[in-house]
Amino acid sequence: MKSPKKSGAPAVEVPWENPLIPNKRLRELYTAMAELRLLEEHIATIQRRAKPSSRLQVNPGEEACRVSAALSLLTDDVTSDPAPGIATRFLRGGKLAGILQSAELDVDATQPVSTELPFAIDPERRLLLAIGAALALASKKKGQLVLANIYPGELTLPEWKPIFRLASAHSAPILFVALPAFGNSPKPGKLAELSTSASVPGIPVDAVDAVALYRVVQESMVRVRAGGGPVLMECVPFQLAGQDPQSSDPVLAMRASLVHRQIADDAWFHSIDTRFTARLKAVKL
Repeated sequence: MKSPKKSGAPAVEVPWENPLIPNKRLRELYTAMAELRLLEEHIATIQRRAKPSSRLQVNPGEEACRVSAALSLLTDDVTSDPAPGIATRFLRGGKLAGILQSAELDVDATQPVSTELPFAIDPERRLLLAIGAALALASKKKGQLVLANIYPGELTLPEWKPIFRLASAHSAPILFVALPAFGNSPKPGKLAELSTSASVPGIPVDAVDAVALYRVVQESMVRVRAGGGPVLMECVPFQLAGQDPQSSDPVLAMRASLVHRQIADDAWFHSIDTRFTARLKAVKL
């Protein structure tokens, strides 16, 4: 039998794929992050004429934390947010037209739907609502959970402790996601230390590393859904003087990671931006 002829063409290098996070999922993570950033920038432009008190909250830099958690939610999971905004609703499939029209017309776009808890200015009240909702979900025994986005500086460390103790005492199916904190907040990682001391496992994760955040969310949600009790993921911002902006911006960092892994190229990134920008411009305000 003749041996097959050797081709002179160079071998095509196939990108390595992590079985825990397929390349398709990595592209989905980037797409959601990039679209959220574009939406935030668009809304910031729209709301320049609005009163500061009536503006929807836009916080660039939270994309990796928010997307890694939101993309892991199931249809009947419930969310709680620390301020009226658009990120969670958009990431859960909210209509783009409604979000943009609310920003333009200076009306409340954040009236809760069935999977959103009502916003409360008092953080303690809002968190107690989230724990209560989690216990109500637990009684259904369907593996549902509450995703509670929080800011570490909303409460003092002594005020946080009874919140975590209450959630732990009742094995509430709730995932606390502490968004990147700046200004008047505990030192990075302190909230995770405190929650762990209150029997809620606290996991500090680089706020820029979407892949690491996604993996922690996946593992945490498995525990929470199985009745293992609440978990806290603290998104810790690592910013050093003179640091390359790309390494401290979650969207740029994720883009660089996909390029390095040969999962996407400039043409693909351009297509993501172009398509979503066209969607934004197509909305009649």
